[in-house]
Amino acid sequence: MIGASLVALAVWLAGEEALLMAKQISVDNGQVKVTANRIGKGYGRLDFFARVRQKWYPLATWQPMVCIVYDGQQGEVDWRPPLRFATPQGNSLQLADQLADPDGGEWQVRLTITLDPNEPVARIRCEWRCDSDRRVKALWGTNLFVGESDAKLWGLLPGVEFLYDGEPSSNPRDFAPPLHDRRTPNPKKLTIPLMAVTVGGEIIGAPKETDKFFCPDSLFDLPKLSRKLSPMPPVTVALLWNPLQRWDGERVLPSLRFESPSADGKGHRLGLFLPSCPDFVPENAEKAIKPYPMRAGQTLRLEAQIVVEQGHILTAVFRWLKEVGGLPKPNPSPRDFEAQLALDRFGFLHTVWDEQTKKWRHCVGWAPNHSPGFATLLWLNGHITKDAEGKKQALERVHLVAQNMLRDGGAALFTSPANCHLMRWEFPFHYGYLPEALASLEGYIRNLIANQQPDGSWRFAPANEKQATLGRKGDAVLGTCAYNAAMLLRYARITGDEEALRSGEKALRLMEQFRIPRGGQTWECPMHEPDILPAGWAVAAYLEAFWATGNLRWLHDAVYWAETGVPFVYLWQLPDRPMMLGATIPVFGSTFYKHSWLGMPVQWCGLVYAYHIQRLAKTLERHRPKANGSPLPLSLNLTPQDWRRLAELITVSAQYQQFDEGKLKGTYPDSITDFIRRNPAYINPEDIAINVLALHGFDPDIKTVRVRLGKQGLVVSSGAEIEAADAKGTTLSLTLRYFAKELSHTMIANATEPKSIICDGRPLPRAQTPLQCQMGWWWDAENRRLYITARHEREEIRLTVAW
Repeated sequence: MIGASLVALAVWLAGEEALLMAKQISVDNGQVKVTANRIGKGYGRLDFFARVRQKWYPLATWQPMVCIVYDGQQGEVDWRPPLRFATPQGNSLQLADQLADPDGGEWQVRLTITLDPNEPVARIRCEWRCDSDRRVKALWGTNLFVGESDAKLWGLLPGVEFLYDGEPSSNPRDFAPPLHDRRTPNPKKLTIPLMAVTVGGEIIGAPKETDKFFCPDSLFDLPKLSRKLSPMPPVTVALLWNPLQRWDGERVLPSLRFESPSADGKGHRLGLFLPSCPDFVPENAEKAIKPYPMRAGQTLRLEAQIVVEQGHILTAVFRWLKEVGGLPKPNPSPRDFEAQLALDRFGFLHTVWDEQTKKWRHCVGWAPNHSPGFATLLWLNGHITKDAEGKKQALERVHLVAQNMLRDGGAALFTSPANCHLMRWEFPFHYGYLPEALASLEGYIRNLIANQQPDGSWRFAPANEKQATLGRKGDAVLGTCAYNAAMLLRYARITGDEEALRSGEKALRLMEQFRIPRGGQTWECPMHEPDILPAGWAVAAYLEAFWATGNLRWLHDAVYWAETGVPFVYLWQLPDRPMMLGATIPVFGSTFYKHSWLGMPVQWCGLVYAYHIQRLAKTLERHRPKANGSPLPLSLNLTPQDWRRLAELITVSAQYQQFDEGKLKGTYPDSITDFIRRNPAYINPEDIAINVLALHGFDPDIKTVRVRLGKQGLVVSSGAEIEAADAKGTTLSLTLRYFAKELSHTMIANATEPKSIICDGRPLPRAQTPLQCQMGWWWDAENRRLYITARHEREEIRLTVAW
């Protein structure tokens, strides 16, 4: 096939001598232009241009176009011939030749570039065939050098590198050598098969002298950078490919090369080559140590897409999603909803339960603690399940642990976050003792505010000498701020507390300086390595602020941080690896520099992110974000359904990782190896349970609405679903939905003392002391909070509060 094409091409070119002598041949589609340049006796370099503001900007070169490395008769041969024949046809350019290698083998080489109509995409197809057997060490396909210097705005190799400004790839800042070398990683370490660099937008200069921890995205180093606008807006050059393409008819996983900047500092290298890594090519090498046995007459092929598109780095992910038809469909869940409820229930009732202390463990074998978050999940589980015995066991356990908490520490223990990654303060809104429990949070919130810096940040404060090696004491990144901001703003959203809101919004304005989620696990991880956990908590913080204020800028920023979490999620999978699709890499880095997390998913981190993007999806169904001056750029254009699907992908992967039998039943591993082997520690089911419940419409979160009643700006928070909140004159009507025959617990903040409260036509009694688990209402005059406990004879009830 290749040979026939070359014969036809040679005949045609014999009559087109002028074209043969042309120094350049170009094709373009109005958005991307590709130019083949003659070097010596043939075409040896391709240039790629983007059309921006009616002007063509040079962005990348591909040189050499052909690079063949093989074991020859006299040793290794590194052969880089030009291609003599170039054929433009419409939006396509074909370069081809029939060449003799130094050992007399006749090669047929063809490179085809096809530009998509009306899209900034060039489709690349490289083909090689030799009439003699060859022991191939490298066949280079696409081999781009983006830009002409080490300057860039962003770099991305999903699962491995997430770079901003002057951060170099393979940076020893986050790994002890040789672990830092990530130039040719095992392709299975990539969560999304693409690599990209963004240039233009800004020209950013780093200081001449920097320390080991230099990070242009940290509070210490941001003021040291010099910035000026580039004449070209941000443009992303990306290389996309299918890692499962069978390049020799059987084998998959082509090798890749990512250098930012390249070894000689002249641009940023994005490359694909054969044979596969690690079967033939060792990690981080440019050629095989075990040569591939290419048979005489055998054709090898390598396909890819080059994207040259205006926009920031996640434009590459947007384009990849468009190429593959959107987010992949999750694998079928390993069990139905009722079976999942039973498995989670077993984990809580048995596997992480300590019978001696009547408390729960975070992980199997760890010290036990009271855990109201687990109690909340069991409470919901018991009310939702169709299993009568399961319901009985779950609710009996909840009542037992509630009484034990009241005995050991009072209702203050009902807001403890012990053992939980996600659950925060929900239990008293479902079980009772709400006034006392909420009052116990006051000290925690005031302490957060007191420890906040005047600029709105919280700083890295290592607890010991070992942690002090992970970053600079007093520095700040997104991860040192996002969780604290989320807690302040959550409290402000639920209670209407103005001081917490002011402090939280101050943190959000500071966090807009950051661009990459990093630094959320500084108990063991270097603080500057990219990290999915602060992406999740930043989504939570900005969402809480939006719910508290209605400011669409905060919703815009929540979407931005949700987008930055996408490169941590596996969006492709190998056959027979159901844990892989939706698995999440925790950090593009290490623990204490010596244990790499690349290619080793830690699902609990992804489940934190998944839950918060579920809440984002629900919010986006009713509200559209607006930047309103935010400096954070959006790129992915995901719908609420897309965000929900992404959360489902992560959750289903976790369900496959979860043990469904044996002594670890109901738990799931801290990490997995090769998407098969589960590694300790073995974690309680909280993160899986909360995501599964939310996916099925049973989000355990505290529900809040804000209502204007005359001059009163009321904040209504409840464990029940608030189906409606209507204010008229001096009356507030609430429609609440909760489990039939149970009590719901509601607080109305910023209120004055009411005259009466009616529940389904009957007056609720006024309590003289703070409510516990009895029907009635209690007025907290000091804090201007009204507490209501009402019985749901049926799921939906109507409360009428009159002032």
